[in-house]
Amino acid sequence: MKKVLAIILAAVIGLSLSAQPKRLTVKEFLKVSSGDTTSYLVSGVVSKIRSSSSGSFYLTDRTGTMLVYGIMDPSEPRASFKQLDIMKGDTLTVQGRFLLYAGQTKEMKDALLLSKADGPEHGKTFLERLDKMPSFQGKKGYDAEKAFEQWVQSRVKKPADGSTGKVAVGYAIGKNGKVQEVQVLSGNNPALCDEVVRVVKSAPKWKPAVYDGKPVRLTSQVQIVFTGE
Repeated sequence: MKKVLAIILAAVIGLSLSAQPKRLTVKEFLKVSSGDTTSYLVSGVVSKIRSSSSGSFYLTDRTGTMLVYGIMDPSEPRASFKQLDIMKGDTLTVQGRFLLYAGQTKEMKDALLLSKADGPEHGKTFLERLDKMPSFQGKKGYDAEKAFEQWVQSRVKKPADGSTGKVAVGYAIGKNGKVQEVQVLSGNNPALCDEVVRVVKSAPKWKPAVYDGKPVRLTSQVQIVFTGE
């Protein structure tokens, strides 16, 4: 009887172990047959976010890099990619099947997020995470903002009635470098506000900010002073 129980127990344990997903390196996963429907485990570091809208990114380990297209947290199946808070530098363990998309793109499609360890990007502001700050006429960062302020200040026309005051205008530097979404943030004189808005809208292109290798939109503001002199 004990021998029979031992055989049954061994069979149950063996079945349980065989049900566990096999762990592969990235290189091993990318060599899986396109007809293989097995779900595998792969661990690595997020090396690049490809698209936040589709939830696609590149996962890298010591053997290579693979594309993960779509991901879900089993404990929070309705959470969006943004809510998953996955950033470049995070260490993930994902589970999914191999897919050869359009006969040429090797990827893990609709992965399950099994674990996540936050990388150093989580301790930084968005500006600190940028690959490149936007630049204006060869100046970057704070120097670019000062250069733009001087450019606007030198081009606003002083009011004929000698009105004085300060005007703060917000704007966005688009992905194409154009100044967009210009709006008055503060200012009590409509004529002065309109003049600053006019000049800011006429600004030449910036070189846009770059994040994860792609140009991104960034907002800023400029304050102009009318002294009446």
